[in-house]
Amino acid sequence: MTYLMGIDIGGTMVKAAIYDMEGNEVAVHGEKLHISYPHSGQNERDMYEVKDMSLKAIKDVIEKAGIQDGKEILSIGITGQGNGAYMVDKDGAPTWPGILSSDARSKGYIKKWLTDGTFDSVFPQIRNKLWTGQTSPIVAWFKDHEPEVLNKTAHVGSVKDYIRYILTGNFVCEITEASSWNVVDMATGQYADNLFEAFGIADYKHIFPPIIESCETGGTITAEIAGLTGLAEGTPVVGGLFDISASILSAGIVEENQLGIIVGSWGINSILKKDVVDDKDIFMQYYYGLPGYISYMEGSSTSASTQEWFIDTFMERSKDVYATYGKMVDSTLYKNSVFFLPFIYDSNVNIDAKAAFIGLQNDHTIADMMRALFEGVVFCHKMHISRLLPYCDNPSVVRMAGGATRSEVWMQMFADILGIRVEISQAEELGAMGVALCAGVNAGVFDSLQDAAKKWVKIKKVYEPDTEKHAYYEKKYAAYCAIIDAMDPVWSQIESLKE
Repeated sequence: MTYLMGIDIGGTMVKAAIYDMEGNEVAVHGEKLHISYPHSGQNERDMYEVKDMSLKAIKDVIEKAGIQDGKEILSIGITGQGNGAYMVDKDGAPTWPGILSSDARSKGYIKKWLTDGTFDSVFPQIRNKLWTGQTSPIVAWFKDHEPEVLNKTAHVGSVKDYIRYILTGNFVCEITEASSWNVVDMATGQYADNLFEAFGIADYKHIFPPIIESCETGGTITAEIAGLTGLAEGTPVVGGLFDISASILSAGIVEENQLGIIVGSWGINSILKKDVVDDKDIFMQYYYGLPGYISYMEGSSTSASTQEWFIDTFMERSKDVYATYGKMVDSTLYKNSVFFLPFIYDSNVNIDAKAAFIGLQNDHTIADMMRALFEGVVFCHKMHISRLLPYCDNPSVVRMAGGATRSEVWMQMFADILGIRVEISQAEELGAMGVALCAGVNAGVFDSLQDAAKKWVKIKKVYEPDTEKHAYYEKKYAAYCAIIDAMDPVWSQIESLKE
């Protein structure tokens, strides 16, 4: 037997999955990762823990699969939470804890670059908005606040680049994620000196790793790692994919008329095109992984993680949160006056926006608040999607990914609010499967990623929109947008109260 492996280092878990040649998930194993919050807006994790848990997940999944000879695993793909900053010295030792993409320490830099003309000057090359969790503004922050850290740093990349380095001893990055860092010229797919200069980090260009393709070999398993995990020395580890590309690809998004959505820590909304567009309202335009395709992505950290926050803060966690709280939402009337702005961690409307419940009265219950939270997340997705629709010719279907796809109530709500049929992929570990497809192309199992997706992606559930509910939600969404507009001049005043 032969297999492919995919590894996904997410916001809370690292998971390793093994697939047979028909795309069946033979085994999966996950290990918990922890996040620390040293200061307000700073989100970090222990890089040694990331390393240890990744190696444990690999070792344990091989044992679960009953694989006796590591050579049966033909190739390995890696994905993980995108951007952030994982920095190591010339010997591979971390020079600072890993920084997650939800980190906001660079907020002041983003505000400055948006107002002093920097963003306008670089946009024709980067085609991305600026946001706090990107690798380049984090490096700029360290230049001013912890320069000795950068002076010790030999390599900086994302979490998947770090783990690929641990497995192979070779530090590289790959094009889908590198093109989101705002130091890559989208016309060439290569780093541009003037972009490093624009962000004030030209002196540190050398720590940014070489860029490879998603299905290209980024290194091979070392003898040391083979002994620790059960993998075979010399097994190729490919470039892999930006986590959003990995999940969207394994949901089957390989054509221009499809809309892909991820409902997870981030709310991701994506379409495919063959060229970049001169539109500063689109959050991100990056290389998708399919040759010749660019992904237009709209997203923010305003999605299912808000439910996690609400449950952990105000409720008792049940064994199956999606079934329990989906049932709670289903017990309420869908016609109600409660709104939720899902800006606990981030915002897609104003950099200073905060979360809020609006419209509460004495007859409302916590179940009504949970319904408003579900709706608020979908409304936030809908606002993102509205920025993509001018470039997507009336999508007839939405392919959904992310943990929230386990909630039937939430998925039906997406169909009702968007007014589009929602389809759920059969794959459970979409990120790991997405990069396993890259590994398969690398190993010659597939002719291309399109071929891989066609052979492996299967749909297990379909949700059709309710026309009556859709009509009601159109009215409620209009009110949601009116609230957003009314609050826009107030957020800066609220933010100033923290000073």
